[in-house]
Amino acid sequence: MLEISEKKTIFVISDTHFHDWPKEEEMESFLSFLEMVREEGNELFLLGDIFDFYFEYKSFIPKSFFKIFFGLQKIIEEGISVHYWVGNHDFWIGDFFEGLGVVKHLGPEIIKVGKRRILVQHGDEIDTNFMVKTCLTNKFSRLLFSLIHPELGLLIAKAVSRFSQTSSRKIKLRDNSFENYAEKEFSQGVDAVIMGHFHKPYFYREGKKTLSIFGDWKHCRSYGVIVNGNISVMRFTQSPK
Repeated sequence: MLEISEKKTIFVISDTHFHDWPKEEEMESFLSFLEMVREEGNELFLLGDIFDFYFEYKSFIPKSFFKIFFGLQKIIEEGISVHYWVGNHDFWIGDFFEGLGVVKHLGPEIIKVGKRRILVQHGDEIDTNFMVKTCLTNKFSRLLFSLIHPELGLLIAKAVSRFSQTSSRKIKLRDNSFENYAEKEFSQGVDAVIMGHFHKPYFYREGKKTLSIFGDWKHCRSYGVIVNGNISVMRFTQSPK
C-alpha cells in the first residue's frame, strides 16, 4: 500500500482528454496547472484519460503531446511524485511513461494519507462500459492494434472515443449507484473515494467519509487537492503563463 505523509500536498486531475492536436489554450492552462503543482505540491495524481487516445508503439510517440511529456518530466525532476491511474482512453500507456519517472497504476488502489485510507481510481470500474476496456486491454487486442499504421489507428480511436465520452456524460451523477458504491467501500474500511471519468464534479459525504468525483478539464477546469487527508474539489482560474 502506498503511504504518503499527511503533511504533503497532493494535487489531483483527470479527464483532460487531449486530442492529437490539443487546442493551445487548453494546453497552456494545463501547463500552468503543472507549474502550480511544482510550486505548491508534493504529489500529483493523474486519474486517467489525460489523453483522448494513447497507444504506445515501440518506436512512435505522438509529437503533439511533447509539451505534456516535457511538463511532467520537469516537475518530476523538481521532486514531485507523479502517479498515473490509467483510464478507459489511455490504458495502453507503457514503458515510456515509466522512463519519465511516472508511477503507473492499472486499477483501483487504496493509498494511506496519514491515518486516512483513500481509494483512488479512474471511475470506469463502476460504469457499464467497463467490459469494453476489459476486452481491449488483453495482449491479443494490443498486438492487433500495434499492426495498424498510427495514422489509421488514430482515426479508429477517435470514433471509439466519441462514443465513450458521450456515454460517460449521460450517466446521472445523482444516481444512487454512486452513493451505494461509496457506502460499500466505506463499510470495508475506506475513508474516502476519489475518481474521475464522469466529467462533472460531484461530492458526497457520509459522516467523516467522502466520495469526490472530479470534472473534466475542457468544460470544468476542475481539480482536487488533498491536504492533511482532507479532499477539496477546486476550479482552476489562473491565466496561462
